Amino acid sequence: MKEWKEAMPGHPWERIDIPAWAWERQDTQRLLRERDIAGLLRLAQTHGASQTRIASTTGIAQGRVSEILSGRRTVSSLHLIERIADGLGMPDRSRMLFGLAPQQAPLESGRSAAASNATRAAPSEASAIDHQVRERLEVASIDQALVRLFGQQTQNLRLIDRKLGSHYLLAQSQAHVQQMHELLRHSIPGPVRRGLARALAEAASLTGWQALDAGGVATSWRYYEIAKSAARESEDPVVLAHVSAEQIYVLLDSGRENEALAVIRAAHDEGGKALPPLLCSWLWAAEGEVRASLGQEPQSQRALERAFALLPQQPDDPSLPFLMLDHTHLLRWRGHCLARLGHSEAIEDLTRALDGIAPLELGRAEAGLRTDLAVAYSVHGDLAQARRQAQRATELSKRSGSVRQRARLARLLEPRAPSGGEEVEQGDKGA
Repeated sequence: MKEWKEAMPGHPWERIDIPAWAWERQDTQRLLRERDIAGLLRLAQTHGASQTRIASTTGIAQGRVSEILSGRRTVSSLHLIERIADGLGMPDRSRMLFGLAPQQAPLESGRSAAASNATRAAPSEASAIDHQVRERLEVASIDQALVRLFGQQTQNLRLIDRKLGSHYLLAQSQAHVQQMHELLRHSIPGPVRRGLARALAEAASLTGWQALDAGGVATSWRYYEIAKSAARESEDPVVLAHVSAEQIYVLLDSGRENEALAVIRAAHDEGGKALPPLLCSWLWAAEGEVRASLGQEPQSQRALERAFALLPQQPDDPSLPFLMLDHTHLLRWRGHCLARLGHSEAIEDLTRALDGIAPLELGRAEAGLRTDLAVAYSVHGDLAQARRQAQRATELSKRSGSVRQRARLARLLEPRAPSGGEEVEQGDKGA
């Protein structure tokens, strides 16, 4: 149990005090976006923190702190990353750039502050509060054109994410969600509000995925909950099925495969015949992945066969901008499942998918493909090719800033006698 909050001044485990202006510097914000742990620890040292003090406030052994600072060890465990953020006294704005949930959730702070202010307000202040409400209602006078602009902004973020990775966009996506969430709270019921709720659901789902890719499991779960709540208000069963099912990846990364299967089955059942074939194909492919993670080979293969059977000949559906699914994507998905099940046959599917990958997807998607190829080649016994694919995937993952992908690669590479500079703290379970 940490006692640093009660420590006497000057004690080694006194809380580290990095001034607010230091967190706002561009070089510090770059360290946060890149999750440069060693750089952040050096920042603490420049403000008077010794290695002993860093170790005491973060709960990390001093020897490991020294290894991190020297580059001999990296950190990918979300638990350790959160402890470091807490130990350094990282403010909420910096935590969000770092890919972590703020200590006071931004989507709740406005509501709690408003409630607190209302409780403390004297009767003479009631007219001022009423004026504030009227002002917000006037600002929230939106129309379908504005809703379409929000949707286009989400699509632009989605396209940039596919190319560069979530590392560059998470804070921007969070602000985008915050803006829509605030407008939704003060908009009038009706078709426009439902449209705004649908746009919010799609944006929050994208932000949830970006947070997961950045290693922020708790943050990701919270944004998916926002997405589901907005989808229910939109009364759109298609969006609700998609955002509900996509949340399974938080469960998979947390080692809760059975719960993930229950969620995906519920999405099938609740959507029923209202779901378009493209979304049904996506749901069956996702179920195939969940069952592969559970080792249920026959069920996984049947689910993937249904996904291929339901895929429309023209899979580009403008009404489903959040789905990017075609025959090449399904080959990639099947290859991933076969690799998880330990089949060397995955090599053919993954190689074909790699050859057919779109230029827009070069980056994180390519890193995932090459990681799966490394697993498949390892099963096949071609360790040299497995190593080459894993090394290339590592390079791509560093470029995209995908903490999730790097954690998976660390688990893949670590059993094969990593050198001093490659030792990695293990992240959450899951691909």
